[in-house]
Amino acid sequence: MVNNVELFSDAKASTVLAPRTRGELLRRAKAKYDENHDDFEAIVNYADALFNSHRFEEAEKILAEACALKETPDLLFNLGFVTCINGKEEEAKKLYRRVIDLSSGTHLAKSAEYELWKMGEKIEARWLKK
Repeated sequence: MVNNVELFSDAKASTVLAPRTRGELLRRAKAKYDENHDDFEAIVNYADALFNSHRFEEAEKILAEACALKETPDLLFNLGFVTCINGKEEEAKKLYRRVIDLSSGTHLAKSAEYELWKMGEKIEARWLKK
């Protein structure tokens, strides 16, 4: 499963990967995805490879597919992130609110609150009151 810490640190690392290496990782992930569209792990790995290849529109589609199989706060956060990158801010806000509902009080919920706050939403978060 992809978690937001791995996804975003991988994205930073992917900037130094040679395009050929990123392409090979993407090719392998897509092959496994094509073998079985119902394999949750293959879907998530393919979404991760798309993200690391900066193919955000495709990553959004595949992350949505993963969430349809198994909705987890981590996947919803990642989907919110790429949705926002793709210019769908209102949809991203809904996804971040869902993350907060599902994982209240966790670091992931705080990250979702922060993303909402960055988008100009007024929120009642404890970390804002300090």
